[in-house]
Amino acid sequence: MNNNYKAGTPINGNDYLLLNIDGTKDDADTDNGLFSGSNFFGGGGGGGGCNNNQTSITHRRHHKMTTRKDRELMSHFESLDFNSIDNIIHRKYTLEKKKYQKILKTLGKWVICSLIGVVVGLVCYCLKESVDQLQSLKLTQVKKFYSTESTIFVPFLVYLGFNLCYGLISSLLVCIFGPMSSSSGLPEVKGYLNGIRIAKAFNLKTVLGKLISLIFSFSSGLVLGPEGPMFHIGAGIGSSMSQFKSKTLKFHLKSFWVFQNDSDKRDFISCGAAAGIAAAFGAPIGGVLFCLEEGSSFWSRQLTWRTFFSCLIATMTANLFLQGFAQQIHDYGVLTFGVSKSYLYTYTELIPFMIMGVIGGLLGAIFVHVNVRVNHWRKKLFENKSKVHKLLEVCAIVLLSSAICFFPALLAHCRPISGISGLTPGTCDPGDDTTLILNQFNCAEGYYNPMATLTLTTLENSLQIVFSRSSNIFTPLTLLAFSIFYYVLTIITSGLYVASGIFIPMMLIGSSWGRLIGIFLSKYFISIDPSIYALIGAASMMAGSLRMTISLVVIIVELTETTQYLLPVILSVMVGKWCGDIFNESIYEHLIELKHIPYLNSQPPNHLRKKTVAEAMSTDVKTLPEIVKVKTVLTILETCPHNGFPVVMLPQLHSNSNLNDSNQLSLSLNLNDLNNNNNNNNNNNNNNNNNNNNNNNNNNNNNNNNNNNNNNNNNNNNNNNNNNNNNNNNNNNNNNNNNNNNNNNNNNNNNILCGLILRSQLSVLLRRKLFNSPDDLKNIDFISDKGYNLPIDHSEFSQELASKIPPIHEISKSITKEDLDMYIDLRPYMNFAVVSIKNYSSLSEAYQIFRQVGLRHMVVINVFNNVVGMLTRKDLC
Repeated sequence: MNNNYKAGTPINGNDYLLLNIDGTKDDADTDNGLFSGSNFFGGGGGGGGCNNNQTSITHRRHHKMTTRKDRELMSHFESLDFNSIDNIIHRKYTLEKKKYQKILKTLGKWVICSLIGVVVGLVCYCLKESVDQLQSLKLTQVKKFYSTESTIFVPFLVYLGFNLCYGLISSLLVCIFGPMSSSSGLPEVKGYLNGIRIAKAFNLKTVLGKLISLIFSFSSGLVLGPEGPMFHIGAGIGSSMSQFKSKTLKFHLKSFWVFQNDSDKRDFISCGAAAGIAAAFGAPIGGVLFCLEEGSSFWSRQLTWRTFFSCLIATMTANLFLQGFAQQIHDYGVLTFGVSKSYLYTYTELIPFMIMGVIGGLLGAIFVHVNVRVNHWRKKLFENKSKVHKLLEVCAIVLLSSAICFFPALLAHCRPISGISGLTPGTCDPGDDTTLILNQFNCAEGYYNPMATLTLTTLENSLQIVFSRSSNIFTPLTLLAFSIFYYVLTIITSGLYVASGIFIPMMLIGSSWGRLIGIFLSKYFISIDPSIYALIGAASMMAGSLRMTISLVVIIVELTETTQYLLPVILSVMVGKWCGDIFNESIYEHLIELKHIPYLNSQPPNHLRKKTVAEAMSTDVKTLPEIVKVKTVLTILETCPHNGFPVVMLPQLHSNSNLNDSNQLSLSLNLNDLNNNNNNNNNNNNNNNNNNNNNNNNNNNNNNNNNNNNNNNNNNNNNNNNNNNNNNNNNNNNNNNNNNNNNNNNNNNNNILCGLILRSQLSVLLRRKLFNSPDDLKNIDFISDKGYNLPIDHSEFSQELASKIPPIHEISKSITKEDLDMYIDLRPYMNFAVVSIKNYSSLSEAYQIFRQVGLRHMVVINVFNNVVGMLTRKDLC
């Protein structure tokens, strides 16, 4: 495809519809669709501003700036085909589709969603039981040495040995199963649901590796949680169970081809991801809202019901196995806060709740700012290093975490268990204080260590204790030290080469300093319940770091059964999010950028609002005619890495002439060669136009000279001659204009967009050898396709697309020399519903269309409907 803003016609440069149509650039070179120039990088970031030499790792919302290097790294990712291909074979399948087939597909989706819920619930049960067993084994052995050893260092070495063993196993599993098994995986899931193909993100190997790695990392004493990885694990289960194929196990059930497309796979991944959150928190509604708010970029009413059904099944399955079959189900929440008539709040307390929201927003913004930079430094440090260095880093962080969890407990003063105030009447769960797991550690019988109660146990047990309605459990100094220690540890732990999440750590940190504020207010101002402030602190901290709103409120309510505290929770969450947004975006948004995933937010960045499509589009576009030689297709696929090719019109195929004539048919087919030489033709056309213009100018000069001579000789004759000359000139001009218009129409018709064909479709056509000879093409009615027997139907073609397509160099081995001279008719397979946009359109409008429709390619055309470029998501980031 030529780099043509020029349409091969002389055009008025002042035409507002044809901005930059002569190829000139206003600010800087577009560099094949990659933004550059000082105007683009300078001042577009708002606030502090950015220039073309320096970009910030973190930024405010809608102030994202990308460099040329960032977009080069983004080019490694491919987009998904969420839109169905509207072609002849699909229309034929739709017309012939029976009603029972639609019912079976709908029923199949509900069955798959229910199976996803059951499997996710079982996985969550296995995770929690495994973690409990490993923690029990570790703490039992450590406790055994408390009573037998006189020195405290032996118990610490035992504690450290277990943690190092668990941490190394977790990191080794990531080394074996791949880097996708590390961290939370939530950025990868968000990227896929946004329309980005991320290799090995949801295969069975990654899911198993992340699950086992999470079990050991969660038991290793590291400050991390299981909820984020469960989002990824659930998404992987949804992907595996819905597609009925696995590259790891090497099987593919083609009979389920109706579900084996990117759109349906996206919906099932959404169901699985939401079910993972629901099972981990025991919050089915919160799981749906979390996926809607934070995960999925495309949503529908039907998906809402299916996702809620999966979440309900997953939560019930997990609790059924965790609580036992004989026990009556009380609630689904892991943390039972209860409803009380005695522990209420007054409207004056809304002021400290708002202040806590501000504190949570500030601490969350600081966490995002520092953690993203730590991960950026970590990425650069280990970029060219072996995995041994990552294992050593895990060992170092485990050692630091173990020391911080163990030795500060030795400095804490033992407190008598009898000094803990019990629950007052009016609470729904009067036996709540009996569930508190107090750690005796180095204290005498009847006493407990408050710091060890928080550090030497699981994070979920620590959260239950901090949320307890019992008073006088912790001193202010204990809560302050614990908050600072875990805040620092969470910053350096998030991003390690193990499976990890930050949901529970953020809640635990927020609840600790929230309870501290509650103790301070109750001691010096009014009599209040510190546990309510622990709840508000947890919500504020999560809102400040994760920037969740509705889903966070619902998860907190479902998790703790605190409907009577809905107003303070909503207030603190909103204030926390607003304060955090002043400084930067959520932690997941920045991690997506750190991984160079070309994610498109719901709204375009501010700098795109000043640009046109012509300034961002890629001009290196390869077009194909409606009927193309096999040799041409093979050459393009071997030499061009593009995944989408606009199909342009062959004018002769759409004329009223009879194409059964061999001369007319050969004329239309020869346009293939003309299309492949667009650059030469356009250059020749431009040269010819320039020569014609020069000749016209010379002729005009000669006419003027002759007119002047005639004027000197005879005025009367001059008048007559002038009239004749004017008439002749007018006639000549009219003839020239007509000729120019005809030539322009011919030039424009050579590159008119009529469809889009994908690389995968072309590969299937070559692999199946769906070719036509020139004799076969004579018998086809190109206008109406009557009597045209399609060589392949939609179901078979979709099965081929869902299968693993060999690379083009392997397909070319089966192509013979005779096949190279054959032709491929692209009309039955190309997408008629290709989305195009004018090159003078606003880039922000193109962004909105691309994002909302879920496109992979957007063809750019000029005012004459000629293909001049292409937009992909990398051009919009």
